[in-house]
Amino acid sequence: MTVEPAPTRGTAERPGLPTVRIAGIDVVDLARHDIVDRAVDAVKRRAARPTVMFAMHVGGLNAARDPQFAETMNSAGFVYADGMSVVLLGRLAGAVWMERTTTTDVAPEIVERLAFELGRPPRVAIVGGPPGLAGRAAAVLGERFGAVDAGVCDGYRDDYAGALAAIRAGDPDVLVVAMGMPLEAGWVRRHLPDITAPLVLTAGGLLGFLTGDEARAPGIAGRSGLEWLWRLAQRPALASRYGRGALTVARLALSGRTTTGGPP
Repeated sequence: MTVEPAPTRGTAERPGLPTVRIAGIDVVDLARHDIVDRAVDAVKRRAARPTVMFAMHVGGLNAARDPQFAETMNSAGFVYADGMSVVLLGRLAGAVWMERTTTTDVAPEIVERLAFELGRPPRVAIVGGPPGLAGRAAAVLGERFGAVDAGVCDGYRDDYAGALAAIRAGDPDVLVVAMGMPLEAGWVRRHLPDITAPLVLTAGGLLGFLTGDEARAPGIAGRSGLEWLWRLAQRPALASRYGRGALTVARLALSGRTTTGGPP
């Protein structure tokens, strides 16, 4: 497999971040705790522009052939590996520290850390899911971590102007966007000029797990990276996505479309 340096973009949001390029998308070579640290720091810094964190998993791999999607992913503050398929491709590209960092695990961890480090309840806004789901998820974050509901909105509308205005008024520390890839990445890029939260986190199926609509896999399945089998048992409709994902991973591994890049 040919290994070539990936271009660095030198954005202010990610100085010196080591990356590997997977299917044209730069994914950070960071351990989970480093990703959580950077998310918390982004909120504490409150830079002029939001730090956007995109999760890369099988849905992203399936969409990576679309140049517009790849460009959108690479416009983020950073992209992290949410799925063993991405980690395996990352290791082929020379990643050292990369590990499976599921948003369903790190999003609550980020909120919990913020509650401690900010010295006040973190304000969390949520966009996504069918009507009512975002509100129920926000209530769970409030019960568990004392998070303040800074505005919620479903992901089934054409016009988000009013909802975004209400969220801005709530002055959120974190905006969670949960629509599934690639929809959530495109939504963030389209609406970024109207987002004032210092941290934007795409979250896929997080809301269903928070509310208990979906159950997490038993510990051994989760730790071994086989949670997708558990999800498939609960949602057979995911079979097409996972089947295409297996073919995509095999194609990328065999074609060598993974390279190292970014500063050490």
